[in-house]
Amino acid sequence: MKFGLVRKTNNSNLPDVRSLKDRMDRLFDEFFSLSPVDFFDSQWLPAIDVYDDEKNVYIKADVAGIEEKNLNVSLQDNILTISGQRVEEKEDKKKGWVISERSMGSFCRSINLPAGIKHEEIKAELKNGVLTITMPKEKHSDSKTIKINVK
Repeated sequence: MKFGLVRKTNNSNLPDVRSLKDRMDRLFDEFFSLSPVDFFDSQWLPAIDVYDDEKNVYIKADVAGIEEKNLNVSLQDNILTISGQRVEEKEDKKKGWVISERSMGSFCRSINLPAGIKHEEIKAELKNGVLTITMPKEKHSDSKTIKINVK
């Protein structure tokens, strides 16, 4: 039994306008893409979400398949860096592959943090393939405007 992916083609010798437009869109998207993978030698990048509330800033990263020992979170000069490596399973090399879409290898992702983060209180938790980083905000006093006389 054969497995494979087949691209459906139009029976006509004339190219379909939608197909041509799709190909042109892909060409421009690929050409103008500034994917961080191309610039930083990462083989793949996990998807991240960054959001905040009154007390904290949160970062969630999809790192399924990465063990804690292969994951590193560090902070330097207000830049949070998440790096790691997804290791290929050795027994999989013996299997007859049909499709392989899971990215393997190392990654490095850096996020410039906003001012007012309590660096010493940052916490990270890995659960169900999602890395959650919680960064407490410093309490700011209410800002007030002071009139300065110009002489």
